[in-house]
Amino acid sequence: MTNIKSIRDENSQLSQNLNKENQEIYTDLVCYLRVSNLSDMEQEEIISDLLRMFFDWEKQGKAVNEMIGEDYKQFADDIIAAVNPQKSILKKSKEYFIIIFNALCYLLTIDFAFLYLPKIVKGDLSFVYNYSLSMAVRGILLFVAATCIVTYIGKNSFSLSYISKPARFLIGCGAAGFIVISVFITRIFNDEILVSINISYIIAIVAVFWLYKGIQRIAIQKNSRTK
Repeated sequence: MTNIKSIRDENSQLSQNLNKENQEIYTDLVCYLRVSNLSDMEQEEIISDLLRMFFDWEKQGKAVNEMIGEDYKQFADDIIAAVNPQKSILKKSKEYFIIIFNALCYLLTIDFAFLYLPKIVKGDLSFVYNYSLSMAVRGILLFVAATCIVTYIGKNSFSLSYISKPARFLIGCGAAGFIVISVFITRIFNDEILVSINISYIIAIVAVFWLYKGIQRIAIQKNSRTK
């Protein structure tokens, strides 16, 4: 995982050196590849190859559309078809679990910082973290919404810039409406407590999570310097 993140960070940094026109094309291609069935490593390997090609064409004074044509979506589809990715249910489940676990840890961190840290500063450790039904429903709705938005943007990355302002306004209204609806839906449920956890365990989970993130970041930076 660290190696993948290292390659991803390296690709992101290198892409900043592309000219403006090529960077826009590159960004659209990356967004489209991100929501494909390609594995994370396959994505980064393809993106690295794309960067090398783009830089070579820039040096030669050639335009990207002259080399791959105007239909960038078809170009990306051809790449994906050539790799023929086959994600197993287990691999997909693992990816979703990692996303959900990370999101849960971020939410725990926010709750801890704003709701519980002030009490801890005062020396009060005799309380529990209550995870209610409404919180669970809200989390599920937000996860579904975020997944749908990311997938939509990725699948339509080549055409988003051509969407009219009225259409963008309607999309924005739809997103805002979903948020409002999710708030009202959670109010329907009573604040039934699903699980109560001693705050000491929450502190441990948050601390271990951010310690892992810190070590991961240091490893990536160290790996980047050695290249």
